[in-house]
Amino acid sequence: MRKNRQAELLVVISAAVGICLGAAVLYLCSEAMAAPSAPLALHCRGASPMPGWCGCTWGEVLFQGRPVPGAIVTLTFENCAVTDTTRMADLEPVPYFALTGQQLGAHRGDVLTLTAHFAGQTVERAIRAWPEGDEQHVTLSLPERGVWSPWLTGGYTRTLALAGDTVWAGGLAGVISVSLSSGISVVHTLPWPNQPVRALAVDTGGHVWAAGAGSVAEFDGDAWHPHAVPHNCTLRALAVDAQTGHVWLGGGDGVDGGVAVYTGTWQMAGTFPAPVMALVVDDDGRAWVGTWGEGVYRQDGSGGWANYRVEDGLASDYVLAAVNRDGEICFGTRPYVSSQMWHGGIACFDLATGTWQVYTTTHGLPLDVLLPEAPATVYGLARGPDGTIWAGTEQGVSLRADLAWWGIYTTAQGLRPGPVMAIAAGSDAVIAAPPAGLDILDQGAVPGSPPIVLTMTVASPTLAPGMDLALSGAGEDGDEGGNRIVAWDWSSNLDGSLCTTVTCTLPYTLFTPGAHTVALRVQDDEGVWSAPAEARVFVALRQVHLPLVMR
Repeated sequence: MRKNRQAELLVVISAAVGICLGAAVLYLCSEAMAAPSAPLALHCRGASPMPGWCGCTWGEVLFQGRPVPGAIVTLTFENCAVTDTTRMADLEPVPYFALTGQQLGAHRGDVLTLTAHFAGQTVERAIRAWPEGDEQHVTLSLPERGVWSPWLTGGYTRTLALAGDTVWAGGLAGVISVSLSSGISVVHTLPWPNQPVRALAVDTGGHVWAAGAGSVAEFDGDAWHPHAVPHNCTLRALAVDAQTGHVWLGGGDGVDGGVAVYTGTWQMAGTFPAPVMALVVDDDGRAWVGTWGEGVYRQDGSGGWANYRVEDGLASDYVLAAVNRDGEICFGTRPYVSSQMWHGGIACFDLATGTWQVYTTTHGLPLDVLLPEAPATVYGLARGPDGTIWAGTEQGVSLRADLAWWGIYTTAQGLRPGPVMAIAAGSDAVIAAPPAGLDILDQGAVPGSPPIVLTMTVASPTLAPGMDLALSGAGEDGDEGGNRIVAWDWSSNLDGSLCTTVTCTLPYTLFTPGAHTVALRVQDDEGVWSAPAEARVFVALRQVHLPLVMR
């Protein structure tokens, strides 16, 4: 924190946990921690460190360019470690960590390691304990992965389903199937005159089901077979029971909605006071129904339906998407305002505890266009093989990076503009459906261009005893969104990490005598490091005066 606010900040560091690795190391750590304690540094509460102590290291962990809460950060020195979690604190606008090397026995000038873990990703940096004053600021940026590219154009952007290597897409133009491996596509002719498709699903036998405005058909691998269903309304949703293979169908118009289930024959399973927009079946075989304005209904096991509304914990009563993920059922909604407050986001119901968790903009979801305080409309949800939940929203694609945070993909990562109406996630691909067509995600690629070091200044090419080495630099990130340099890394080929700030002044005593190559790297908010800029510095030998011996 800046010096004019240092005295204001109070961080409870007692939550930090000390870890020592091995019995022999435990003794060394215990000896270090047994030293007389001193008040913690400014971000770690208190005033002055003890003489020679490295002070406090604090900073943010960036995920997709945003500081995130809940990242686990570890500071390690000589096989001992202390750990903290990024969190909000009084007077600080973003979540951050704060750790002190005093507990590890580290001194000013020692090299320590910072490691951050979040959303299944890890980033590690070596830092030298050379703070300005009693603390130093270090930003850790997790590398952003994934680049979207156009894959298919045309009117197949309303609904998606994956069946092994094949992507099935439906929309105003009807149905198309595309092989992920070969890229070969097949346009299908449905057995009804009005070709637009609103919902697709793949059953446990590999058959593909398509629902249009008032018709449903089954594809057995060779031909489409129409079904006569007990619905006299617009069909909008399909779901498959993974345990039994039963197919659920829902729809509705105006203030009426209903669902039917196919078990070899069709039968009505429930009616509701609003159109059915989303369907999903949980691991117990119970159907969940998302409606337009009346919340969510769940089979209660006795032939009836239990209703969940906003007052019960649902994000919004206007539900558009649903997905089953390992013991929880999640719903994507449209935001709205009532009684001077907004509702919206993604709501997940924990089947084990019977409780709701609602995710909004405070968890990383994008903002709505018309309701700037509300999360954007969620049109589609999908579960990846690794359990990751993907969401197609009005502002791009979001994924649940961990249990409490959602990352965002937008045009900055190559996604074509406009609302993503459908999303599908498999072991080989993630497919999104913006208005222009289908986009496919390369999850291993790094978006944008690497940042560059614009200038690097070393005050003197020669460092003699009693002198300080002054370093300064400038970097640039040319990616969309402006100049976002978040981290600096000065190092020497002989002495390793030097400092982590844009400018620093280091004493002669810190360096090993000899010819040094001093390098500067800068990091952007996508976690990408620049190529190093280098300068040569010669550190002179210390003068040693020997006594003169007279013979």
